[in-house]
Formats: sequence, structure tokens, C-alpha cells
Amino acid sequence: MRIRRALVPLLLVTASTLAACGGDGDDDDKASDEPTSEASQEDSQEANDGASGDPICDVLTTDEVAEAVGSPVKEGIRSSGPAVTGGRFDTCVWQSDDPDNPADTATVTIYPNADAADSVRSDDSEELDGIGDQAFADSFASVWVYDGEKSFFAQWYAISGTDEDNLPKSKALASLVADAL
Repeated sequence: MRIRRALVPLLLVTASTLAACGGDGDDDDKASDEPTSEASQEDSQEANDGASGDPICDVLTTDEVAEAVGSPVKEGIRSSGPAVTGGRFDTCVWQSDDPDNPADTATVTIYPNADAADSVRSDDSEELDGIGDQAFADSFASVWVYDGEKSFFAQWYAISGTDEDNLPKSKALASLVADAL
């Protein structure tokens, strides 16, 4: 069970990185990779239809995130992409800046609708008061928040910590995000 828990942050970071990178690395046909003005306009429009007005990495400082999670963090790494539940998600990942715990991670993902939070809510989800319009905790100390028409996911994941250790930090991170939105 411990190994499975350790894979979650790695999976989240890998998925975010792959979504941010895009493409298959095949540069043989450069002419077909060049965007047309129509494609550029569509990409621009998609960026403007994103989950939030400003990417969350630009809204929260590393000091604010570090204070919320009680551990030093590096600059946030932004990624975004199409959300399965519609629209585009906007993610920021702050890796730990603690040399003793380099794999610890703060993650925030904002969705343009409530469908993302609805899709993970279960009978075992713990209701949380005082964060956004409505919030709940789920597996791996994740906190899901409804904020207006948006929803977001916030999580502090310390490899050496338990869900009971990590949940208060995830709640603090979620409160910070809700206040910033």
C-alpha cells in the first residue's frame, strides 16, 4: 500500500509534464508543425477560455504556498490542457525546496466547471466547511472545492506523511486558492 501512495505524486507530475509538453518529439516535418494564423487564433481563444483569468502560478507566490503547506517550495510549474469534463484545466505544481524531502509536492488544478469535482465525489468524501462555496476531502489528502461555476483540486502530498498529516496542509492550500480566486 505504501508503494501505491508514493506513485500518486509521481503520476500527477508526470501527467502534468506530458500535458505541458505535448507532441511526439518528431520534428521531421517542420512545415506541417507550423501553426497557421487560424490555428493560432484558435489556440489564443482556447487560452482565453481557460479555467481562470490568470494562471494560478501567477496568482500565488512561493512564499504564500510555502506558508500554507509549512514547507519551502520552488517556483510553480504551470501546465494546462483540455479537461475530460469540458473546457481547459490550469495546473500549477510546486515541488518541495527541502533537500530532505524533494519529492513532496503542492498541486492546484482549476477547472472551468463543477463537473470535475462532481466526478470524484464519493460516499466516503468528507465535507469541509469554510473553503469556497462548498468543499470536500477525498483520497490522498486531496481537497476539492466548488467556487462559483469553477471547481478546483488542491493537495499537499508529502511522501513520508500520512493522509492525516497532509490533509490540514491541503486544506490550507485550498483556502489560499479560494481566497485568491
